[in-house]
Amino acid sequence: MMQEPNQAPKRIVGGAAADPKYTRLIETLYKTKTPETSAWAGHYFELTLGEETVDGKRGYFVRETQCRWDAAAQHTVRIQYTLSPRGGYATVEEAHEIYKQRRASRAQRGFVHCYMPNYEATTRYRKYTCIEREVPPASSA
Repeated sequence: MMQEPNQAPKRIVGGAAADPKYTRLIETLYKTKTPETSAWAGHYFELTLGEETVDGKRGYFVRETQCRWDAAAQHTVRIQYTLSPRGGYATVEEAHEIYKQRRASRAQRGFVHCYMPNYEATTRYRKYTCIEREVPPASSA
């Protein structure tokens, strides 16, 4: 009898367009193209999608962390919001859809510059992309 090779679970990837079979996504959204020291004074958001076991059941969670630099205290202030029901979403596809909606919502508010770490790369690799925003149709007068 032939055994199927063990397939390692997918690891962290970035980007809302990523295949929903990946159970962990992480991105940081900025208003500036390349964050510099002065830009940290502004807000930025971290979006994550991950899976956890709650009460013995697997659930998929979408979280958004609002971050800003506190110059007086010299540290980043982070406030995390869970955008999922208590036990998480039943499927990764449901969670992925919420993730994409939240990402689009932040882009509409100007957070169009996205940093996606690539933990699969053999070298230190960072990817910044610009999120495409939907342009509302022009009203005819």
